[in-house]
Amino acid sequence: MTDPMQGVFAVATTPFAADGGQDLDQLTRSIERVLGSGADGVLLLGATGEAMALSSQEQEAQVRHAVEVIDGRVPVIAGCMEYRPEDVIRRIEKAQQWGAAGAMVTPSFYGGLDADVAVGALEPVFAASELPLLFYNNPHSVGTDVLPEDLKPLLQHDSFWAVKETSGAPTRVRELNDALGDAVQVFVGADGLALEGLTQGASGWVAASAWLLPEQCVALWRAADAGDWGKAVQLWNALSGPLAAIEGNAAFISLIKQSLGRLGFEQGPVRAPLGTAASADVDALVAAIDGL
Repeated sequence: MTDPMQGVFAVATTPFAADGGQDLDQLTRSIERVLGSGADGVLLLGATGEAMALSSQEQEAQVRHAVEVIDGRVPVIAGCMEYRPEDVIRRIEKAQQWGAAGAMVTPSFYGGLDADVAVGALEPVFAASELPLLFYNNPHSVGTDVLPEDLKPLLQHDSFWAVKETSGAPTRVRELNDALGDAVQVFVGADGLALEGLTQGASGWVAASAWLLPEQCVALWRAADAGDWGKAVQLWNALSGPLAAIEGNAAFISLIKQSLGRLGFEQGPVRAPLGTAASADVDALVAAIDGL
């Protein structure tokens, strides 16, 4: 890739209306709020967006709607997560047709594959894709921790744009940069380790928390990108409490959605089988946000 996409990519929730369908008008409001705070991109159809609970028609409607609303102001990245590589390829082709600027992929989930097998299965995906691809290393959900050295075979493909690193290993961003060089961007994906990742040279932050706290997340990235580490640490000390509350909650998607509702951006419930965050947890998070 040339002209790399960097900065804060806010990971969208999927708001639901009273009838159970998507509330695309509410999605528009959230998009405008996030872009007004300076976010550099939007990622749709991730885990935070309950992608697996959406029908293919809902997924298409969401991406097409967001692309129309955003109208080229920032890149739109679409999650393309499937078990079979051929299905991932088809999802990427559809995302391109819908207007996405890039796609996010994971190793085949549930199988607990060895890393070399997982990467080998993605080789045809990266070879076929005409969109820039964000490799999402999410061992907690996928069952495979893909290490920096494991990703080197994908460097032969021009589609390999970036890595979203969510393993929780505190030095992994630096290790990825060392292994992959300047050709691939490395994004922090574990919100609770955002500052650590930025100090190690991350190209940005793919952040679920940026959908809830866009101004604060963007401010932290801007300070780090400018090398103003005194300001970055100050911002992080304020932000780390709310981020820990989000990341440490098993029902974090519900927690984000309910908190957005308290802020006037009603999201509706999460879809089954996701759990609902306790009211006390929502109260604590909203109080922490008020403290910001």
